[in-house]
Formats: sequence, C-alpha cells, structure tokens
Amino acid sequence: MFRLALRTLRFRKGGFAASFIALFFGAAIVMACGGLMETGIRDAVPPQRLANAPLVVASSQSFLERARVDSSLTARIAAVPGVAKAVPDISFPLSPLKNGASTGEAQGHAWASAELTPYTLRQGSAPAENNTVVLDEGVATATGQGVGGTVAFAVGGKSQEFRVAGIASAATDSGAVFFTDADATRLLGKSGKVDAIAVLPAAGVSLPDLQERLTAVIADGKLAVLAGDDRGRAEASAAVGGSDDLVALSAVFGGLAVMVAMFVVAGTLGLSVQQRHREMALLRAIGSTPGQLRRMILGETIVVAVLATALAYPLNLVLGEWLLKQLAGAGVTSEAIAFRQGWIPIAAGVGISLLSATIAAFVAGRGAALTRPTEALAEASLQVKWFSWVRLSFALLCLAGGTALSIVTALVMTGPVAASTAGPTAMLWASGLALLSPGITKVIIAVLRWPVRLVTGLSGYLAVMNSDARRVRVAGAITPVMLATGLATALIYLQTTSAGGTPGFADDLKADAAVTAQTGGVPLDLVSTIKAKPGVGAVSALVDSTVIFRAGEDNDDSATALGVTGDGVEGTLGLTPTAGRFADLTGTTVALTTDRADRLHHSLGDSVQLKMGDGANVDAKLVALYSGSGEETLLLPADLVAKHTTTGLASQILVGAADGTSASALITTLEGLSTTDPDLRVGDRESLISSGGGGGGEQTGAWVNYLLVGMILAYTVISLVNTLVIATGERRREFALQRLIGATHGQILRMVGVEAVLISLGGILLGAFVSAMTLIPFAYAVYGSPWPSGPLWIYLAVIGGASGLTLLSTVLSTTYVLRTPPVEAAATIS
Repeated sequence: MFRLALRTLRFRKGGFAASFIALFFGAAIVMACGGLMETGIRDAVPPQRLANAPLVVASSQSFLERARVDSSLTARIAAVPGVAKAVPDISFPLSPLKNGASTGEAQGHAWASAELTPYTLRQGSAPAENNTVVLDEGVATATGQGVGGTVAFAVGGKSQEFRVAGIASAATDSGAVFFTDADATRLLGKSGKVDAIAVLPAAGVSLPDLQERLTAVIADGKLAVLAGDDRGRAEASAAVGGSDDLVALSAVFGGLAVMVAMFVVAGTLGLSVQQRHREMALLRAIGSTPGQLRRMILGETIVVAVLATALAYPLNLVLGEWLLKQLAGAGVTSEAIAFRQGWIPIAAGVGISLLSATIAAFVAGRGAALTRPTEALAEASLQVKWFSWVRLSFALLCLAGGTALSIVTALVMTGPVAASTAGPTAMLWASGLALLSPGITKVIIAVLRWPVRLVTGLSGYLAVMNSDARRVRVAGAITPVMLATGLATALIYLQTTSAGGTPGFADDLKADAAVTAQTGGVPLDLVSTIKAKPGVGAVSALVDSTVIFRAGEDNDDSATALGVTGDGVEGTLGLTPTAGRFADLTGTTVALTTDRADRLHHSLGDSVQLKMGDGANVDAKLVALYSGSGEETLLLPADLVAKHTTTGLASQILVGAADGTSASALITTLEGLSTTDPDLRVGDRESLISSGGGGGGEQTGAWVNYLLVGMILAYTVISLVNTLVIATGERRREFALQRLIGATHGQILRMVGVEAVLISLGGILLGAFVSAMTLIPFAYAVYGSPWPSGPLWIYLAVIGGASGLTLLSTVLSTTYVLRTPPVEAAATIS
C-alpha cells in the first residue's frame, strides 16, 4: 500500500499541497521558536573586539550594570607563568560629530587594547599625545576627517575635540575610536577600574592549564577567566544574564505556536482525507481491507510531512535569526547574543509535525476504513456521522481545562502576570468547541436560517440547505475562522488591557520638557545649569537601573531603581510623599512605596539593604514613602545610582516650567543648551508621555507581542485560506451537476458567497466566545472589572479581515473550479 500511496500523490496535488503548506509553515515556526529558546539558554556572545585574546579576566557575576575590575590586577596577571602579556581594556560610548550633528554611535578605547581585535594602522601613527585619537575607517568616513584633521565627539554628555593621529581597520569590529591611556581613563570616569583584562599567552602554553593558574592567582569569586564564546561577555556586559526575557518569551509563544500548529495541521489533513471518502469507498468495495487503507493514508501523510519538515529547516534558520534581530532591536535581549540552534529544536519541530500529521491522518481515515463498503458509498458524497464518545470526552476535557484556567486567571492571578495563562486558555476553549463544532454548526444554521433566506432570497435558500446538509464539512470551515478571530481578538486585547491596567510614571507626570542626549546620556551636573535658566521651575535627573533586596529583605528580590533629584520629584514626576520628604533624598537614602515598606516592615529612618546594579552593597536610609506609581519602583538620589551604572550618566533630565512661564517658552530656553553641546536634545510633554516618562518599555513590549502574535496569526490565516480552498475544490462534481440542470455561474457564485457569509458568522460567533472566555477573566484580574480595554476598531478590523478572507477565498476558488466544463467535472470520481 505504500507504493500505492506514492502513486496517489500524483493525482491529489491540490489536497497534498494544502497539507504540505500547513506542515511546512508549522514546522518552521516551531523550530524557530525552539531556536530562540536555545539561544536564550546558551546565552552565547562571540567575541568581536577581544577576538585576538584567547583568555579574558572579567566579572563573573550577572548584573544590569557593568561590574569592573581593579586595574592593579593587571600586573599580577602579567607575572603568572605562561602569560606573554596582560592588556587592560576599557570601553565607553561616544558619538562622533560632523558639523555639530551626530554621525552615529561608537565606542572609545585605549590604544593599548587595539591589538586585541586586532586593529592595524592604515595611515598615520598611534596617539602619543593627549587629545589625539586613532579612528577606525568607518568613523573616519562618517566624519570626513583624515590624519591631521580635527574631530569632535559627544562623550560623557559633553562635546570635546581631538586631533586625528591615525586611521586603523579590523576584520571583526567597527565603530571604534582609540585614545591615549590617560585620555581614555579620564573619559571613562572610573579611576582605578578597567572593564576587563585580556591575556595573551606565551607560545606553546596550554590554554586550559593557564586558565587554571590564572583562576588560582586571582582567587576572587567575583572574577572569572573567560574563554571561547564566554569572552564576548566581557565586551558586551549587557548580554550577561540578559537572555532571561528571551527564554520566557520564546517559551510562551513557542508553546502557543505548537498548539496552533497541531490544531492547523490536524484540521487541514483531516479535511483533505475526508474529501476522499468516495475513493476510500470504492477501494473497500473492490476488496481493500481497513488496514490497507490506513497504511496507504499514513504512507501518503508521512511522505508529505517528511518533505515539508525537511524543506522547512532552511526557512526556520532565516526566521529564527530575523526574529532574534527584531527582539534585540526592541531591547528584549542584547544585540551581541548570537543565534544558536542545536538538534533539540529541530527534533521538536519535526516530531510535532510528524506526530500531529500522523494522528490526524489516522483519525480522519479511521472512519472510512472501518465503514462497510455499501455504507461508505452512500456516505461518500455527504458525511453525516461525526459524533463519538471519544470525541465528546476530549471535548469535555478541553472545555473543563479552559474553564479551570479562566477561574484561575480571574481569582488567583493578579495584574499583567495573568497573561501567562491566556494562550492556553484560548487554545483549550477553541479545541473544545472545534471538537463539538458539527453539533454547534447545526444550531448556528438553525438560528440564521430565516434571516439569511429573508435577505438573500433564492441564493440564501440554497446556501442554507447546502450548509445544513453538509454541516460536518461546514464545521471544518468554521473552525479556522473561529481560531483566527478568537486568537487575534484575545491576544491583541490582552496587550491593550495589560497596557491600560499598568500604572506608570507617565500617569502623574508634571514635567513640561525633557533634556536628553543622542548617545551615552546626560551629565548630572547639567541639572544645576538648567536650574539657573530663567523660567525653570522643578528639575530632576532620571537615572534608570535595577537593585536587588539583599537576603532577608524581600522575597520579590529585584526592583526598578530610579535615580532622581530629590527637590524636583514633586514638580516633575508628580509624586507626593505620604510620609517624609523627597528633598531628603541625598547621600545614601531611599524612598519606597507604602505597600513595599509595609511588606518589608520598614518605617522612616530604617536601613534598607540593597545590592546595586553593579553588584555593590549599599545600606540606604529610608527618608520618604509614596504611593500610586507602581510597587516595583523605588527612588534613590541620582548621584548614588549613577555611581553604580555603566555610564554614570542620566538617561534624561525632566524640567517643569515656573509659574507664569509657558511650556513653549521653557522649551525655547532649553534649546539654547544645544549651542554649547550639540549632543543635547529637548523634547516636549507629548514626547515624554508617549515614552512612558522614563523610556519606551511598554511600547517595546507591545511591539514585540504584536510581532510574535502576528506571526502566529499569519499562520492561522494560511490555514483558513487552505481549508476553504480544499472545501471548495471538493465540490467540483456538485457544481457540475448544478450547471448541467441549468444553474448559471452567477447563481452558483452568489450561493457560495452566502455560504461564505454563514461560515464567517459562525466562526466569528465562536471566536467571540473563545476571546470572551479569555479576556473577561484577565480584565477582572487586571482591573477588577470584566470589561477589557482597547479600541473597538481592532475587533472590527479582525472580524472584517476574517470575513473578507473567507469570502474572497471561497469565491475565487469556486471561480477556478467553474472553469472546468460541467460534463468533464461530473465524470470525475469526486
């Protein structure tokens, strides 16, 4: 029968093409999501600038901010036997300027570290004097400066000029500017510290042995001797431990992709097999056994599935790398992390595709294989049997699971974290309804029968009669419409509801303007300069970081830390203390929300034990309490937070206008700052609110979710079109008989158009139920109200798009079928 299965592929190109498409895209999406998860788990950061250093000594701990190394350690490392040279390395952000405008971002280094890439001088000489630099070829081209020219940089929040001593290039790095050791240390602003120490071994020395000796000499648990891809973490500190969000995101959407893929593949293959009942009936009538038919169907399916998954592998690599690039660009993970995909995601994608295809083929072919030949011939053109106790049991299990998750979401989950159960909830409800869809379809047709006939006349009468007689096949078409509208509505409104229910600093923001820098950040001493400007009221720097509550403080572990200027908090951020004063936020102090302080059992004057972003321990005095801006945020003095960040700069400075000064006049005054420092930029209140007051985190999260949800929905739409085209192609003989008894092309197209409307309405109704059972519990968890938030046009666009696709796919495929002469079509087997 396997040989027969191979031969049938030649004569069933349409059905097998549909199955191939479903399997192909399903396997690619599942493998790509698996690759993203493995990428996050491996957290591989291949070295670029340190590629020529086999070993690198750097911090071993994962912190948001860079944890630096004492420069005095360089001499100790150089004295270790087997070390030819120890080279300290530092990096700091800067922006080359051309005619006062930024040409992009670059990194500053000391010239001594140029050999670690290695960089080679192409023109000029090394920087031997202060205020001289060597540019890489890319920076030289961008600034238009050559040897002997003068180039300006925005660095450390200020503009400074240097003479170009030379031009260099490298094969694995770009965007570098090299200074003298003294200038680099001054611009870094971290005296006595370096980012890492690169180790160049002597010839013939075993790297593993040298790594062990260096580890013993260092004898510091906070430092590590890195080799291989781990070296990249020394130059891209933000990548260390930065892939946790990637793992979580790929797990959530990978799981959803698996469920959708299995659903789509099973539905498409099932429908493809069902339309061959007449063929199966004839094979049974001429003596084929049920086992032979099952083996033939499984053989066909395995051939198509193996081919589809094999061809999906190259696409999965492209898709996985593209998704990683988009996620890195959105700030979900570091751009330095490399895409890594081993055999496990591949095996998972192949296994899921083959398993779902095999199960679907087995289930779909079982009925035809076991039915008696005479009964099969009678049922071949009109399937009416669908109910079984096994089907009902699985449907009830899915509906019970969906109900349980809905209850858990509403009563147990709190806040946006409730979204973690949304995907499984939607899929369980969709699966349960899909299993019962033939019975539900009968009810839907009965309800819509008279309204449709009243509005559409004879075409509607024929459409309703056809749909009622073919309700099992119609249910197969309604299911992908339900899946597309239900998932789209649920997942999109989950994001809008989550964003609407999460309070942030933008909700209370009073600042009228913000001063930012194109690269690197804004120096804290600019606060005093801005305060002295006319028309300026409150001023506060904002320094973003993360802190960890040390053991015994808080089970929640980490929290967002916002460095502020104490006396400007109320006039810019709009916060009001419930106890204490924000003006006392100086030195080593902290302000907590009242909820967090109660949970920690802290009161004013108590010491709060914190671990800062770079791993340093700080005991801060509690000087103020406030409420209404997110429990996970605490306020610290800006200079305290800045000391423990990578750059030591503020992300922005918020400015409120003084009484009697308009916002436009304030902005005009502040724009004068750019005349002395072209790197500075001034934004108005609208730009502040759109960025959330302190960054675009919510917008970034929304964009990422929409990207991944869009990918899954695109696959669901492919399934929708696939199913409708298969279902229409199956009716070639029916349409031919109608034409032979006098029906015109127009009458048939109007009839199938009304059928498409019925399918759309049925799918939209069931999809609305699926999304409601997902969104109502979630909205209750976020708001305490059953109504999700978000604009109505999103839902109208979803149902309009689904309806349009359904109608277009049905009418176009029918038009194609009608091209065949009726006598020829009527003579075909099916």
